Amino acid sequence: MIESRDQNPTTIDSSAWTGDTGSTDAAVREAVAVFDSREALQSAIDDLSLAGFQRHELSVLANDETIRERLGGVPGDVGSLAHDPNAPRQAYISPEDVGSGKGAAVGFPAYVGAIIATGAVLATGGTALAAAAAAAAAGVGSGAAGSFLSQWITDKRNEPMLQQLDKGGILLWVNVGDAARERIALEVLNRHAAHPAEVHQVRQTGSE
Repeated sequence: MIESRDQNPTTIDSSAWTGDTGSTDAAVREAVAVFDSREALQSAIDDLSLAGFQRHELSVLANDETIRERLGGVPGDVGSLAHDPNAPRQAYISPEDVGSGKGAAVGFPAYVGAIIATGAVLATGGTALAAAAAAAAAGVGSGAAGSFLSQWITDKRNEPMLQQLDKGGILLWVNVGDAARERIALEVLNRHAAHPAEVHQVRQTGSE
């Protein structure tokens, strides 16, 4: 669990996990917080969006299956993964994204593109999405395909969050970029999070 801290957050470097003590010139600065309900998480994301943060700057922890595949096991406390650069993530899927499944009957290809854009397939390798596309190509009605996809996205949206709630809360990472955006992100996160938010730096994937 993320521990309480004062109003001046201490930057936590990912080298504590990776053993990498090289330059952090290619590092990404993030704020991270734990939420004790899906409603609190959604409220924080709504406020972050109003403050100018974009969807691609937000990420949540992947489901238990993906964590197990990536890390070899699932910690009993999600807080232990808050500053781990190897923790698998996925894009946050909003209720609006789930509701957009109703439009699949009109534009199935566009809906598939929207799913991919939100990162909904990151935790499953796209297998369920491929099955839906195959079903549509085989002649299954677009309405049925839309219903399938809508339910699939709902399940994939809720699964990791429900799993995390059993382990201390839902993790959210926010790419803050600069000091001004960091202050805004921390103010929003601390307004809704179960514990004070923290800031860390993680090296970009593939950076040396």
